[in-house]
Amino acid sequence: MLKKVLIILLFLASVLLAQNFSKIELNDLSGNTFAFAENLNYDATIVTFWATWCLPCQKEHVALQELKEKYGDRLLVIAISTDSPRSMAKVKSYARSRKYDFVFLVDPDREVASELLVNEIPQTFVLDRNGKVVYHHTGYRKGDEIELEKELLKVWQQEQK
Repeated sequence: MLKKVLIILLFLASVLLAQNFSKIELNDLSGNTFAFAENLNYDATIVTFWATWCLPCQKEHVALQELKEKYGDRLLVIAISTDSPRSMAKVKSYARSRKYDFVFLVDPDREVASELLVNEIPQTFVLDRNGKVVYHHTGYRKGDEIELEKELLKVWQQEQK
């Protein structure tokens, strides 16, 4: 019985996530508005919630950059910082000092993170071309990027059908 309830809750959470990503608008590091609905024209999008103090997040960024380099224009990587407003200078410094080919966005009041039920970081989502969540993972350990890449390949196989 408990297992069925858990499955139903996970399903409902995924439905909620799929509906909400297309409505998200956040600021980038320059203060410009980034609307997900207008930028989901890639074969797949990886969205990760992170913070500057999170070492697993930083390790995940290295792996995500490798995927971005491998798949180029087929893949958009969006890194959403959940650092507090007081830490925005650190976020900007982090993003500038690394040459990641990501879109860096900020959610300093954690409004979007809360709406999407993100309560641990890193928390990573794979979206298909329509903005539907097809994969969701919490945490990062070396090797997680292998599963992430498998999910990307599944997305691309589905689109070819």
